[in-house]
Amino acid sequence: MTDQNLELARSAYDAFGRGDIPAVLGALSEDVEWNAAPAVLPHGTKAQGRDAVGQFFQGLGSTWQDFNVDVHDFVASGDRVCVIGRANGTLNGTRTGYGFVHAWTVRDGELALFSEYVDPDPGLLSS
Repeated sequence: MTDQNLELARSAYDAFGRGDIPAVLGALSEDVEWNAAPAVLPHGTKAQGRDAVGQFFQGLGSTWQDFNVDVHDFVASGDRVCVIGRANGTLNGTRTGYGFVHAWTVRDGELALFSEYVDPDPGLLSS
């Protein structure tokens, strides 16, 4: 099961890298819980449900320019998958980014819970 969960997460990140947000949303459960560091990130939010997460991605695109995610590692155990990496882009005319750990919970073959933990670059919060 761990390998299937790992592949599910990898496929969602691959889809994001291609800009295929419908495929990312398709990997999520209908009632997904989404916690994207709302107190830290300019695009951060808490959302419930696939449609609300779709709105998150729209906000991400309007907040950042040239936003990309560089995944360093995937770690899986049971129904949990953690993704370690770095996000970069241009925010308010300034190139910046943050390190992250994304903690996922998989339920019934779908990504059901997302929690993002971040280490922002200096100045990200003031951008």
